[in-house]
Amino acid sequence: MKIADFCIKHRVMTILAFVMVVIFGAMSFGALPLALMPDMDLPVALVMTTYAGAGPEEIENLVTKPVESACASLAGLDTLRSTSQENMSLVIVTFDYGTDMDQTLIDMRDKIDRIKSTLPDDADSPTVLKMDMDSMPVVMIGLKGNDLAQMQSIADDDIAPRLERIDGVASVEVTGGYENEVAIEAYTDRCEGYGISLSYIGQMLAADNVAMPAGEVQNGTQKLSVRVDGEYSAAEDVENALIPLPTGGSVRLGEIAKVTMKPKDQESIAKVDGEPCIMISVTKQSGTNTVKVAESAHAAMEELASGNPAINYTLLMDQSDYINMTVDNTIQNIVVGVVLAAIVLLVFLRDLSATAVISVSMPVCIVSVFLIMNALGITLNMMSLGGLALGVGMIVDNSIVVLENIFRFRSDGFSRWDSCTKGAAEVSLSIVGGTLTTIAVFLPIGLTDGMVGMMFREFCITICSLLGASLFIALTFVPLMCYITLDRGKRKLRMTNDQGDLGHKPLMRKYTSLLRFLLHKRLLTLIISAAFVVVALIGTAMSGFELSPEMDQGQISIDVGMPIGSEMEETAAIEDRIVRIVEDTVPELDTLYYSTGASSSLMSSGSSVTVMLVDLEDRDRSSQEIANALRENLADIAGCDLSVSTSSTTGSMSGSAISLTLSGDDYDELVATGDELVDRISALPDAIEVSSSASDEEPRVSVKINRDNATRFGLTAATIGSAVRGQIYGSTSTTLKISGDEYDITVRGDEVSKANLDALKAMLVPTSTGGSVPLSLVADVSTELAPQTIARENQTRTITIEGDSLSEDTVGLNQQVQEILNHYEMPQGVTLESGGEMEDMVESFSSLLTALAVALALVYFILASQFESFVMPVIIMMILPVSLFGSTLCLGLTGSKISMVSLLGVIILAGTVVNSPIVLIDYIETRRKHYGEDKENAILNACPRRVRPVLMTAMTTILGMVPMIVDTGEGSEMMRPMAIVMIAGMILSTIVTLVFTPVYYSLIDSLTARFQRKHPPQDPHDDIPGAQLPEEVAAP
Repeated sequence: MKIADFCIKHRVMTILAFVMVVIFGAMSFGALPLALMPDMDLPVALVMTTYAGAGPEEIENLVTKPVESACASLAGLDTLRSTSQENMSLVIVTFDYGTDMDQTLIDMRDKIDRIKSTLPDDADSPTVLKMDMDSMPVVMIGLKGNDLAQMQSIADDDIAPRLERIDGVASVEVTGGYENEVAIEAYTDRCEGYGISLSYIGQMLAADNVAMPAGEVQNGTQKLSVRVDGEYSAAEDVENALIPLPTGGSVRLGEIAKVTMKPKDQESIAKVDGEPCIMISVTKQSGTNTVKVAESAHAAMEELASGNPAINYTLLMDQSDYINMTVDNTIQNIVVGVVLAAIVLLVFLRDLSATAVISVSMPVCIVSVFLIMNALGITLNMMSLGGLALGVGMIVDNSIVVLENIFRFRSDGFSRWDSCTKGAAEVSLSIVGGTLTTIAVFLPIGLTDGMVGMMFREFCITICSLLGASLFIALTFVPLMCYITLDRGKRKLRMTNDQGDLGHKPLMRKYTSLLRFLLHKRLLTLIISAAFVVVALIGTAMSGFELSPEMDQGQISIDVGMPIGSEMEETAAIEDRIVRIVEDTVPELDTLYYSTGASSSLMSSGSSVTVMLVDLEDRDRSSQEIANALRENLADIAGCDLSVSTSSTTGSMSGSAISLTLSGDDYDELVATGDELVDRISALPDAIEVSSSASDEEPRVSVKINRDNATRFGLTAATIGSAVRGQIYGSTSTTLKISGDEYDITVRGDEVSKANLDALKAMLVPTSTGGSVPLSLVADVSTELAPQTIARENQTRTITIEGDSLSEDTVGLNQQVQEILNHYEMPQGVTLESGGEMEDMVESFSSLLTALAVALALVYFILASQFESFVMPVIIMMILPVSLFGSTLCLGLTGSKISMVSLLGVIILAGTVVNSPIVLIDYIETRRKHYGEDKENAILNACPRRVRPVLMTAMTTILGMVPMIVDTGEGSEMMRPMAIVMIAGMILSTIVTLVFTPVYYSLIDSLTARFQRKHPPQDPHDDIPGAQLPEEVAAP
């Protein structure tokens, strides 16, 4: 290759080009957004519909089923799931990976718009959303004060609009306060006496409270607009409103109803450290800079607080803190890795100028990657930075090989020019092949669909860019810098062969003796290799499995599930009790807050207690250990279902450890089967929080329409339902505007109809003729048991059994559950499917193992092309069984489990560990072809001369990843298993390369030669280009 010649000849241009790369790379680094994880573009859409006052069955029949029918015909549909519970319907639509979600959402909204007219009038319009991992709040703020109504007004009018104007903010949610309303509680007996209904009162108020334009009039030379203003301006105006009577005349509203301005029933309650507060959640837009959004929110709150003394706020949660700490730790690991690699180079080379050459090339290589990341829109996150941290030790491999070969040429007496150009050219083919084999293993991963592709695609792009840059720098920058610095101010590096030949060193003579012994005991070498592989396979099977390592974000969530119909005050009392237990038993507590009630965020629980812990370095227990202890401490709280979990971004991508779905036509049979399986699974020692989605049935009042009687009175199910709903729940008829604020005017019945069941039966329902009839005459009113939640899958009712593992051994727990299912006779008509984290694990591991197989095929293809041989790649790849299985064995020895991250490390090893054998085998072949040495002498002469570059590349790669293992800071849990696999694999591969690979080469070469002797070519002239066969020469 002449690229080194070109760079040395045009060294000014080359140096300036690299200076520009460094400058623009540094600028790109400052422009890159910060995030915790890569953007997860999940092919999932949600349809959420609120229908206040409706029970689960009404929600299912009136809302969920029509929405499901509309979504069922969407293209690319995979699974259709729904949940119907009190007041809300949630339909989750999962599509095939690769579906164009933008077009699908357009089609989905169009289909939902078509069925809006079939939904109940009081139901809110369905909201169609794309599932977004970024919909988690990035900042949560607690607003404290004595007057929650005033704080709510400040939050709604001042804080929320200011935060929503921040670039990158998607939404701001305010919870925990309450709003005022004009409540009209009609006196039932008086309304009956006047013959007026609640709906009539609402209609009259809406008609009376209007303002409208009425045209224009001429006033002299001016034309003036006319506006009729009949709007209410105070609650007294509503109380004094005249309601026309059907029989004639009118009556003031205040005479037939109690009119008051009072707070609405709270939709949610929030407390921080036991003190009531307003909670403000800020959610960012997908793809925006999390840290920038959080910092802007901080600045906005400080600005608002400085201008309004009434604002007293506390920062409850800030995702940017964890991201900043994670990014800082990773960057620190990169810097430490660079320093350790430089120390290794100095120890081996014992030359400051040579060490400086490679030490300078490392940051140049890293900075150049930032240009590519910026161009491709990649954020600085755990995965992309993990790729940089992992590649720190790998990027010097090519430079080391080039520099070491340049030194060897110089020591053999070549000129500076020839040493730099010929030294780089001689190894160029081998380092290109080595780099291509490493890059090749990332291609299948980057092109994989599903969670694996989304999670690791940016990791693959980053490290491939890093390796490509390192190859380019090794062939251009390193020869140039060697030419500039070689021999400058120092003694010449020209040495005799005796002085420079490593084969004559005492340690190398022992190494040569070992090689000679093994070359004559090749069968022993194979037995040792096979035995190690068997032991490693057994150890790997005992290591345990997990989907992905849990990251300790210092946050614990305690979800509180209450029976249907429970008052918020009851839930708040349970949460207050939880707070007291947490304060007494968790010394690592930093901040504690909770919320209960409604929430518009799909990613948050309606009722939950959030425990924020001190920083990881300031506590002895992990968040998982604290969560396990809390689970035991909270076990005595009765009357609710508690779920204790650590907050993790990776954990939110997968389901529960146990997930069984029962489906069938008989819902009662499903419930009974689900309850029995829950009892059996709960008995397992490792199973915790096992529950059925059917839950316990709760009593409710059922009003079933008697259609025959209703028809006689001219009533329909809709009119009866509206009358009952208005009497009990009420309805908003119009609004009252005061000083720019709007207050709902709500009409409802008094407490008489809600006093007991008999009072409800006696409630009068207005008829179309102007009279009224008791509810008991047109409907059957009774109590019944009803489910709290109704789950459906693919438009069929289902029951889901979920649970978690106390020891986090998902595979072991699922094996025990499967044993239970094997001995359980499923009722006829009931089918069972497994899912959850186990299904995600099988799918992800299958994708990675497929990627490994494709990667090995690509490595073989590249090696076969490089050596123009079918056999040579086999020799080189014989290093893989010992290295790969040995690396996974070390996971179990260090207490880690096999996960997606560790399997990714195995795949990377497959392309990395072959680099040293490539250099070694290539040099053995060179000595045989160009020096005329026989096989054994070529091996014994070549291997000692390649010990130094092999050890240097291995040590720099290993030490470059050491900080990833010893780091105990935030986010270190994610990349540690990969580093363990890589370091163990590199150590084993180095031993195998230097000790066993020469033996493999000797053995396979002997077998190949024996085969060729048994099957020689018919004519040796056939292998010579342009040669003529004897028959052709003899022909006339």
